[in-house]
Amino acid sequence: MECQLQRSKRKSLALHVRHDRVEVRAPLHTSTADVLRFLDKHQHWLARKLGERIKKAAEHLSLHDGGQILYKARKLSVCLENAPQPSVTIEPSRILIRGPAMSSNKAEVVLKNWLIAQAKGWLPQRTLALADYLGVNDRLAGVVFRKTRSKWGHCTAKGMIQYNWLIMLAPDGVIDYMICHEVCHLLHMNHSPQYWQSVAKICPDYKRYVGWLKQHEHELWF
Repeated sequence: MECQLQRSKRKSLALHVRHDRVEVRAPLHTSTADVLRFLDKHQHWLARKLGERIKKAAEHLSLHDGGQILYKARKLSVCLENAPQPSVTIEPSRILIRGPAMSSNKAEVVLKNWLIAQAKGWLPQRTLALADYLGVNDRLAGVVFRKTRSKWGHCTAKGMIQYNWLIMLAPDGVIDYMICHEVCHLLHMNHSPQYWQSVAKICPDYKRYVGWLKQHEHELWF
């Protein structure tokens, strides 16, 4: 697994295991020798975390015919079919992905385009509605979509909210929590107690949705 060193104005070293890499965060002037000693000191913890990641990697959604996908907290079988036009159909026990000369790689493209379309049709209007309700619609610069490496959402200081379109695979409650999370940053550009109080007023069960994401987010990536 890739190991990245990130230097910043911080006071101590820290390790973070992402879904596709290990991050070492270090103060600006930390020597390479100190970083290596830090990694050696935490090698058992790192090995355990990487083992957990390997286990989770085996649970990633699989877009080959007969594979499985987690959609709205349901395990669906993947069915690929050849068809003149790309389409995605959700059935009670399977997801049907169609397109010309269908393959696993082409299924990824079809599903990606479908999820982006779902996101564009759902998230901007919900985001604007909540911003209007909170009286911060004048601070909302816009909504964009990007498949990021580690974030489900992001709000910039200029009021641009970015969503990872993969979130459309999650349950609707989780999606609404993510909208709440980002729009509340238009009130508080931090994760202070005041920020979380604002989130709790709109989404009282937010901790349950945070827990769901932590447990299942690896199953939403492709």
